[in-house]
This record gives sequence, C-alpha cells and structure tokens, in this order.
Amino acid sequence: MKLDPWSAIGGLALVAGLGFMGTAPFIADYVVIVCGLVGLGLAAFARSMAPVAPSALMIYAALVLLAATLPFVYRSSMDLLPLAACLPMLAAPGIAALLERRQADLDRFGAHILPLLSLFGVSSAVGMGLWEAMSTGTARAGVGNNPIHFGGITTILGFLALVGMVSNAARWRVIYLAGPALAMVGVVLSGSRGPLLAWLALAVVSLPILLIGFKSWRLALATIAVTVVGGVLFVVLAADSLLVQRLLTVPSTLAAAFSAEDPVAALLGFMTANDPYRTALYDAGWQALQSSPIIGIGYGQMMPLVRELYPDMISLHTLENLHSDIADFAALGGAMGTLAYVLLLLSPAAALRSLRLRDYPGLWLTAVVLIVGYATLGLTNAMFGVLPQTALFAVALSGLMALSHRAKVRNQVLPEPRQ
Repeated sequence: MKLDPWSAIGGLALVAGLGFMGTAPFIADYVVIVCGLVGLGLAAFARSMAPVAPSALMIYAALVLLAATLPFVYRSSMDLLPLAACLPMLAAPGIAALLERRQADLDRFGAHILPLLSLFGVSSAVGMGLWEAMSTGTARAGVGNNPIHFGGITTILGFLALVGMVSNAARWRVIYLAGPALAMVGVVLSGSRGPLLAWLALAVVSLPILLIGFKSWRLALATIAVTVVGGVLFVVLAADSLLVQRLLTVPSTLAAAFSAEDPVAALLGFMTANDPYRTALYDAGWQALQSSPIIGIGYGQMMPLVRELYPDMISLHTLENLHSDIADFAALGGAMGTLAYVLLLLSPAAALRSLRLRDYPGLWLTAVVLIVGYATLGLTNAMFGVLPQTALFAVALSGLMALSHRAKVRNQVLPEPRQ
C-alpha cells in the first residue's frame, strides 16, 4: 500500500496530540499546530469539506468575535494575546482535511487508533508522574507541566480512551476501561481538585452513553462493577494524598457557609472559605463584565484590575489570567467574549448533526468528553488559550470531524440502520 504523505502528516498530528500531550506538551502542541496549518493549505487546493464543516464555522465565528472586540479594548500588545492563543483551534479543520483523504482507513481510526493513542497518552503520562512523585517526593506531580494542567490533560485522555469500548466489538476492548482509572491516578498525582471535579462529571455523563453503546447487559454490568471497585480503591489507596486531604476540609466549610439564610451569601461564603484567592479572581471577572458588559475590558486590563481590587492578595499579582475560562472570556470580551467561548466549547456538538446516539455512540462520547470535560476544567483553570490544552481539544475535534464526515458519507450510500 502506497503511503499518502498528507495522511502521514495527519497521523503525526494524532500521535503528538493524543500520545504525547501528557508527557511532552510543549513539543506536541507545536507539532499539532504545524500539521494543522499544512492541512489548511492542502484543503484550499483539494476542495476538502473540512474547512467549511459546521464545527469549523463555529471556530471561525468565535475568532471573529474575539477580533471584533480589539478596536474597542486595545491598549497594548497584551490585548492581542487571547486571539493569538485561540488561533491553534484552526488546526482542527486542517487536520480533519488530512485525515479525510483516506476515507477507507477512518473506520479503523475510530475503532482502534484514536482510543489506543489516548490510552497510550494517559498511561505514559501517569507512568512518568509516578516516577516523578517517587523520585522527588513531590506532593503535586506535573511531568514538566503545571500540576493542574497535567491533571486536566490526563483526565481528557483517559475518557477519550473509552471511545474504544463502544466503537468496536473486539473481546479485548475491555482494556479501554483502564483509561478513566489511569486518569484518576493522574488526578491524585496532580493534587488538584478541578480535575477531580471534571473526572466525576465525565464519569456521570459517559456511563449512560456506554450502556447504550454496549447493547450487552453483561458488559454493562461489568462496567458498573469496575466503576464501583475503582471508587473503593480510590478511597483506600489515595487516603493519604494531598488531594484527599484538601477535600476533607470541604464538609466543614460547606456546613459553616450554608448556615447563613441567604443562599447567595452561603455560596459566596463557601467559596471564600474553601478558596479565597480563586473567589477573588471570579469576583474580578464579574466586576470587569459589569463595567463593560458588551465588549469587556481587554486581556491587558484584567490583572491590573485584580491588583486594584485586592491589593493585599500579593500572590494574585503575579498571575497571568483569572484561572477560569468563563471569567477570562467574560472579562476580556464581555458578552462577545462569552459567546466566543461558548462557540469554541460547543463546536464538537456541531459534528453530531444528523448522527444518532444509538448508531454512533463513539462519536457522541468523543463530543461529550470534550464539551463536559473542558467546561468543568474551565471552571477552575484556563483551558482555551493555553497551548497544550487548546491543541489537545483541536486534535480530538479534528478526529471527530473526520469520523463524522465519514459517517455521513456512508449514510448517503448505505441504507439506514434498522430500528
């Protein structure tokens, strides 16, 4: 079989983005970006449908919204950073165009290659995280990355591996159940509560899709049993970890906060008692949105506002952003920035148009993992605009776009699946 060089470039993007984003994030993200640019150039000459797919159009619309705020908020080159940092999302239609060149190979890609690369990515990241924790004694492993970023990336990769459970009928597909289990190890190693919240959210939304996709009550029961056993093992093995110790303080602060009669005051009290610094960042985002609800105040003005509002919180003065996607986009771009964030976040959903969950559970699971995972992780951390996380989203979205296109082509040629 003659190797198509363009498809090889698409494969390189997948290997880098899924296989090595947890262990070499600041190399893998640039590989994804370069491959995406090559794909966009090819698509312009090959008349590929990927650059005009609904998901791609949502990305373009988000970038246009961010650009439209610049004439009103521009004070320095810092205000250009959000738009520049979100441009790697353009890699998604570019890589999808590369993958679509080998339509016949896409079935194997969706059934095995994507989940296997994700499983390798989370396995290697967790392995290096364990080595770092044991060799250095650190309570928060990051494998050369920020620990919370490390925990978020392993969480996404672990649940993307689950796609293999519903995309093929091989007996050995149970190995993909190791994805979420390894992701939980990564979360514990990171010592971060945000990735744990995302893990729990993804577990809740993934389970129904798995049960529908299995079409086998035995496999469904086995999955539920593995989930229960995994929960017990987490409680037993991670009892002394930093993450669990941080979680143990939540019940007392929750009880104290909700003793207040006003529910809003109770929520603010809980957030302040649990993490006053992150609460301050949320408040700064809210203040920025109130002061300029349509176009925001610009990225360069966010952190000066934080320093003005909280002069005594010195540790916040060195941060680069508000550590929350929704707070960042709302502050820098107001309603337009918030809409841009929603468009980026929901772009995977556009790839599911006309594809039923019962017929394509693997595609639905991929989209749900990206949307729910990034939405939850984005509550306590910057995701879009941070290169590794943005590149990971883009490369997974590119695979979803290519597989979606393949499914729609098949539906036009083959009869509809039986009810």
